[in-house]
Order: sequence, then C-alpha cells, then structure tokens
Amino acid sequence: MANTRKRKKINRRVVRKSPDPLSKLDMFYIAKHEMYKAARKAGFSEPLALALMDSPSSMPDWVVGEDGIIPSIPTPEEDED
Repeated sequence: MANTRKRKKINRRVVRKSPDPLSKLDMFYIAKHEMYKAARKAGFSEPLALALMDSPSSMPDWVVGEDGIIPSIPTPEEDED
C-alpha cells in the first residue's frame, strides 16, 4: 500500500545580504525625487514642481544644509587662470 500522506515542506531560512549603504549622491537624488512627488501631490504643476525642487532657496533649513535631509555636496573648486 502506497503512502498517501504528503510530507511537509521545510522552510529554510534564507540568508540575505545587506544592501550597500547609500552614498550622499544617492540620498541627494532620492530626497529630490520625494520633494517632486510631494509637490505634484500637493497640486503644483509639473514645471512649478521642477522649479521648486531645483532652487535650494525655496526649501526650508531643515531640508537643505549640513543637518538637513538633503546633504550638501561640496563642488570641486576650479582654478581660475
């Protein structure tokens, strides 16, 4: 007589690798994208949402700056001849 009971499948733990930490540039663009989505959700037109996202003067201090959400990325200084 054949065995009619099914064996239970054993769920084995999957070891997941932690993703690489985000760089400052990654965080910068993620924050910019979130600002654009929030402006569009608030009812701003696409050109106005892009303009608001582009100018740091239109953002509050807690968003832009050293301790803000969007990190300040120093630009390399160029030599003036």
